[in-house]
Amino acid sequence: MKIAISLLLFFSTVLVHAQDNQLTRREIRAGWQLLFDGKTLDGWRAAGDSILPANAGWSVENNYLKLEWTREGRNRNIVTTREFSNFELSMEWKIAPGANSGIFYHHGDDFTDAPNCTAPEYQIIDDLGWHEPLGKENLTGVNYGMHYDLKNKVLKPVGQFNVSKIVFNNGKVEHWLNGKKILEFEAWSQDWNERFEKSIWRQSSCYAKNNSGAFMLQNYTNAKMWFKNIKVRPLP
Repeated sequence: MKIAISLLLFFSTVLVHAQDNQLTRREIRAGWQLLFDGKTLDGWRAAGDSILPANAGWSVENNYLKLEWTREGRNRNIVTTREFSNFELSMEWKIAPGANSGIFYHHGDDFTDAPNCTAPEYQIIDDLGWHEPLGKENLTGVNYGMHYDLKNKVLKPVGQFNVSKIVFNNGKVEHWLNGKKILEFEAWSQDWNERFEKSIWRQSSCYAKNNSGAFMLQNYTNAKMWFKNIKVRPLP
């Protein structure tokens, strides 16, 4: 009897808690989709290109999507081949000391239906180990250059995995970090427009104009990062 109960508990746990880069049955029923299978770079391409060149700085290592900027390579940002409008995006990442990257959404270029507009960015950076002091507008979790009044932020140390989530639902945006909502704002609102006029993007004629597009991960100078469990749930 004890053996039967133990087996039941074991299989129940397996059904609820998936291994890395897999979805649970509950997630599948809820509409989640994997964007990285832990084995290949299928479903990704280089920004501005229809393929992902071998020297773009991205590889699969130990079931992780690895980013490593190199002086010899042609370092490129990486983009999903699929586009999304309203969504809930989740991924785990860990960062090397002194690294800098970001998660963009509604990205567009010549190889996508979305216009070629600068996309909003969920900033990822080594808050404590960047080579110069960071202002609050540059820290992990901000909407880079626009929204940076973070609350409830708990960032794990360099070398440990963090969980980031972005929700975009008809212009209402939420940034989450390690299970806590740290930022929310409304795209294209009056507050948005006022911030834009004071931001680094004010000279751009096409900042965040897309309401649909690809996800993009940034390959910034000297960046070294690992990603896993990249998944999205499209919203109506």
